[in-house]
Amino acid sequence: MSIDTAAKDLANELLRQRYVEVLCHHDADGIAAGSIMAMALYRASIPFRLRITPRLSEKNLPKTKPLLLCDLGSGLTELPEDTMVIDHHLSFFEGPYHVNPRLDGINGDKDLSAAGAAYLVANALGDNRDLAGLILLGIIGDNQTLTGKNQEIYREALGNGIISKKRGITLPGRNPAEQIELATKPFLNGLSGSEEESKNLIQEVSSGDTLQKDLLCSLLVLQASEICRTETLSSIWGDVWVLEREVVEHAQDMAFVVDSCGKAGAGSTAVSLCLRSSKLTEKAFGVARSHRKALIHEMNQFLTIPPSDATTPVLCSNQHLASDLADTIFHNIPLSFPVIVAVKKDDGSCSCSIRSNPKSGIILGEVVHDIAQEFGGHGGGHQSRAGATFACEHLDKFVSGIAEVCGS
Repeated sequence: MSIDTAAKDLANELLRQRYVEVLCHHDADGIAAGSIMAMALYRASIPFRLRITPRLSEKNLPKTKPLLLCDLGSGLTELPEDTMVIDHHLSFFEGPYHVNPRLDGINGDKDLSAAGAAYLVANALGDNRDLAGLILLGIIGDNQTLTGKNQEIYREALGNGIISKKRGITLPGRNPAEQIELATKPFLNGLSGSEEESKNLIQEVSSGDTLQKDLLCSLLVLQASEICRTETLSSIWGDVWVLEREVVEHAQDMAFVVDSCGKAGAGSTAVSLCLRSSKLTEKAFGVARSHRKALIHEMNQFLTIPPSDATTPVLCSNQHLASDLADTIFHNIPLSFPVIVAVKKDDGSCSCSIRSNPKSGIILGEVVHDIAQEFGGHGGGHQSRAGATFACEHLDKFVSGIAEVCGS
């Protein structure tokens, strides 16, 4: 079945409902997907409740029905058949109402995110083309590309004036100094996290009120090149997408704020931005700034004693930062083995975020799913990005299992 047909089938099922319980993942892609569906349901006069969660398993599945999952659910094999799922992760769910690019042979890692899949469902419910800007949150947040279905939606949005673009520094932040201070991709060792050093650098490359952007980019590349992957250095300068209909102008800023707020436990604030309320914009940037500063602190801790091989997980002190820390390490440090970031929680469970080289040919999400199940846990994800939760007593065996399959 084509994804467009699946989207229409799910839209028709939603139109039959008197109420819908919507649950979305807590990152930029998940919150954008949930917000797109919330707006579309509201416009279709279908009552709903939207909630945000960092993880989902069969054990903590909401009892309220009908249930719509956004950026969640594909990795669960024992969901009730009538669950509605909009997702792009590796698929194990076999229910009839499942919109997932992978089921249509589309690359769910690069060519369509959960937000993009939700956009297809939203437009099957009615004319919601003005929401196309929110798909960029999924593209940016999940490191996707403007190819395939993403490109189709993007081009339509450009033509309709929903999105525009310009060239510039792509780092998120409200001004150049904040862009440097909060940088994690690339990580600017000695600058990231330091407000004073970031402001000093901006003063050095400014002539009066004019910022010499070429000189600034050159200095940033030199600063980051000490530890950073080459491909990440090239991301400093590029397309800056402008969201013509949203309350935060730049897509990179919007993705950063929504993602950070969601992971910091301020999901309702993130959703308010996606629903075009500007009342909490300053609060949202404040939460995002604090989240990013805490992430930079964890990254600096990592750099003091990096792991020597794949059998040593990186221990993170904050469960809200594990996934971001794994991404930051993976995108910056050229390690020859998978990155495994673990958080030990008070309830005895352990959450891991895992990243591996996509060129290895190993589908990491499937490996993590199978190994987590061996230890009574659950997991899944993408080809090179995955997560799992299981009892802490199994951490060493879990890490050894990943190392054995993915190499060292």
